[in-house]
Amino acid sequence: MELLHKTIRSEFLRYINENEILIYHFAEKSGINSGTLSRVIHGSQPFSVKILDIITEHMGLDEGFFYDQYVDELFNDSSINWRRLRPFMMRCSELGKNDCVERTVDMMMENAAYIKPLFEFAELLNDEGRVVTALMIYRKVCEAERYQHAERLATCQYRIFKLSINDDQQNNLECAVQFEPFVARLNEVDQLDALKDLTNTFLSLRRWDKASKVADEMGRLARIQYEMKHKRIRMGKSYHEPAKPLFGYILYANLILGSIAEEKGDYEQALYHVSCYENHDWIKENDTAAEKTKSQFLEWAKANKYLYQLVSGEVHILEEYVEYLAAKENELLRGLFKIMESALRYNLNVDHVLERFQATITSYTQERVTIGSYTDQIMGDRFVHFLADVGDYYINTDRTHVGIQYVLNSLAISANIKNERCMLRCICAFDPIRHLATEDELHQYTTLLREVRNTK
Repeated sequence: MELLHKTIRSEFLRYINENEILIYHFAEKSGINSGTLSRVIHGSQPFSVKILDIITEHMGLDEGFFYDQYVDELFNDSSINWRRLRPFMMRCSELGKNDCVERTVDMMMENAAYIKPLFEFAELLNDEGRVVTALMIYRKVCEAERYQHAERLATCQYRIFKLSINDDQQNNLECAVQFEPFVARLNEVDQLDALKDLTNTFLSLRRWDKASKVADEMGRLARIQYEMKHKRIRMGKSYHEPAKPLFGYILYANLILGSIAEEKGDYEQALYHVSCYENHDWIKENDTAAEKTKSQFLEWAKANKYLYQLVSGEVHILEEYVEYLAAKENELLRGLFKIMESALRYNLNVDHVLERFQATITSYTQERVTIGSYTDQIMGDRFVHFLADVGDYYINTDRTHVGIQYVLNSLAISANIKNERCMLRCICAFDPIRHLATEDELHQYTTLLREVRNTK
């Protein structure tokens, strides 16, 4: 530890000599035990990060001023151990000094014994919301994990997948493809949540076949686990299940499969799946959480029956569906998406619907154009196509300039989330009518085209 003391200690000694401060007085002022400070200065006790922080503060330096230097010399100390490394890395995370964490972890990885505590530390950071540091450590653990089929490796890959999903659809596809092979290596409880998250990601990317395959697997595993659970209960044995009701994964698989069937135009199959998550006769649980889950699926079943009937051509239910949506804020946007699809497909007049919900549409559009941020990937993808649909609707009914603005808004958000499919759609919609656009609209379009090129 001599090198470490010589370096950091020399800075401290220079400070107290230049300011003519006695060690005893510094200890008294800083609150450090005078004996402890003396041992640190004389090299018989190493600097802890707590003492280092106190000294740094009373020297009038920025928090973490010595951290880079501390890392440089940390591993020259033969007595270094996890009890000292952990608090140091925690402080680095708190101060945003993730470069120091990364350098420390790199050195720790030379000793395989550190893999387990580092993984557990990343789990703690993730639970506390320190996701940047956690993500970096998860990746390091993956690189160092020797047992490629280890559950810990799969868990790290799952965490990396969840923490890496963002508004970039190409990024999300790469994350999903990278993670998918590891799902089967997770424990049974985590597998279901992982399959659910993968399904949602593939849905947001409009990868219907992939989403269907993953949803099928989720339903299959959930049914097996549900049978095992009640078999163990009958035998008087305990059973560990996910935080959410296990039967919910079975219902959710059918919900997803119904949505995919609708996207493919198979409305009969879509309604069949509705009947599957609408029927709860087989469910044995009846506690509060279970009843809440059942109620949610019944609500989705009611909403989707309206929706599938409308998109299949039963346009007579439009007004009834609109009234239903007006009372269901959580279903409103999704319902509007399908109403616009149906309006274009069946040449419906939906002016009154757009006027009624204009405030909601405008608010959602402005938020996304300004921020370009989505917490729900599926909703983000649907919304840009909805705006393009509204644009087509107004253009087709000779309200070109109204339609152009919707197309431009769709193009702006599509560029933000790198939705290439919708970007191309908007460009193809605008080019044939560009001669009708105003100078401001042309300028906006040209600016957006530059952004589109930058996304590729």
